Amino acid sequence: MSKYIAMGFLNPTQLIKARQMNRKQVFAYFALLAFIVTLSLTSIFTTIMSGLREDGQEIATRIPAFEIVDGSLVTEESQESYIHQTNSFLFFFDPNGDIAPEEIDSNLERLNVPIGVALLENSMYLAIPAAGMSGRQLPFTYDQLDGFNNERLSQLFIQIGTISPIVLLLIFLIGYVASMFTLAYNWLILALFANVIALLLRVNSPFRKNARMALLSLSIPTLAISVIEAFGFYLPFSFEFKLLFGIFFLYQSFKEIAPKKEPKEK
Repeated sequence: MSKYIAMGFLNPTQLIKARQMNRKQVFAYFALLAFIVTLSLTSIFTTIMSGLREDGQEIATRIPAFEIVDGSLVTEESQESYIHQTNSFLFFFDPNGDIAPEEIDSNLERLNVPIGVALLENSMYLAIPAAGMSGRQLPFTYDQLDGFNNERLSQLFIQIGTISPIVLLLIFLIGYVASMFTLAYNWLILALFANVIALLLRVNSPFRKNARMALLSLSIPTLAISVIEAFGFYLPFSFEFKLLFGIFFLYQSFKEIAPKKEPKEK
């Protein structure tokens, strides 16, 4: 197995020997690539959750004192409307009715902040544009939140982004299954291209053997994209990137065993 790992990651233009892989080795290699992709996805997720947690803690320390009493938002008499922005949240505190809901939506779009939370004069307001959730009043009124105050809201913000090891493991498993489906699709497309390349170069090679080569051709582009995205950089054409490099590696490999053209006699 180690020689195929070395071949895929260190010598991707010499993939002909990959045709000798048995079924167990193919499954093990597929599992390895899926694991690499899942590590990247998990890293992205934990980075996002860490950012939410830090921003939530920042918001929690800046919430003005308030309490909901008899269905009304009660604050100090001198309390003015207040807005606080972080990378993840745009928090509005408006006990005086100075801010219209439309202003919250427009500010979220203008400042490119993913989540908007507002305590308005008569209701709470939440917007998550990236999830297709435009700003809306939450499905409960201040009458249902009697006694709710700044300390309880602060605790809610502090808990945002906090995940237990069990939840993280569950997310990893779900991500692993999703990665397998994505990888299988990439593998199938490259296997079809491998068949076409073999046909064009007049190499007599069955589909199942070409598929083994196609799997190893995904090694370097899969690792490269996973590392780049794990550091928070998004590649908009990652599939095309994998396809391009995979086809190049396959072409170079097949060319080694393609029949040579005999020079024409004069």
